[in-house]
Amino acid sequence: MKKYILLLIVLMVGVFASAQSVTLPAMPFGDTYQYIPTDYTVTNTTARTFIFFAPQHEKNTQDYVIKLDSVSGNHTAVAVVFYGGKSLIKGDWTQIGTATWTTVPKPSADTTIIISNATANRYRYFKATVTGSGSGVTKVSDQELKLWRE
Repeated sequence: MKKYILLLIVLMVGVFASAQSVTLPAMPFGDTYQYIPTDYTVTNTTARTFIFFAPQHEKNTQDYVIKLDSVSGNHTAVAVVFYGGKSLIKGDWTQIGTATWTTVPKPSADTTIIISNATANRYRYFKATVTGSGSGVTKVSDQELKLWRE
């Protein structure tokens, strides 16, 4: 039985690693701010997705902040798309906003992108997808999610 459980865990880790999806720790109930200082890399071959769980009882607006840093090569652009969703089961993500860091003709060392939503909604889950184009490696060094109660 232990072998089957270990095999199941190994398979789950493999699936999550190949999908390049990161489920971040849940925001404690009642909190309205989450800071993620963990570094993640983005390449031109695979988009990186970050999922936030932010349970709230009130409608709110959101600010999502992400800091990007060019590590190597040259991404011609890095696109960040921010989504909100009411249910992970249904998977009906609604796009909240998008921004693109254009690094042509010469990439800056780093940039900070802020995506703000001024329309109050009742999303419980948020997803940010970071996609690089061109050839290069970009580092996501910091992320913030701020909920503003309405």
